[in-house]
Amino acid sequence: MTNRTESVAARIDSDSKTNLTRAAEECNLTVSAYLESVIEEHIDQNPRDLRALESSPPRDSDRAMTTTSEESPDGFVEEMLEGLE
Repeated sequence: MTNRTESVAARIDSDSKTNLTRAAEECNLTVSAYLESVIEEHIDQNPRDLRALESSPPRDSDRAMTTTSEESPDGFVEEMLEGLE
């Protein structure tokens, strides 16, 4: 069975990229491999209890999905980078 992967991209400020590069080097990983592990861990932990990240989709699909500023992609990146500082 082949593990299918897809590319994702984000724009971050240069200081954050420097921090990510250093963190990856500390783990002896490429930045891509490091980010993959961080993102997968975030999905597994689902710290914001997001329905989209639940292991099985909820049966109540009629519920409206809303996104707060805390749930925004920028918020995720900021949260991820907090641990690097």
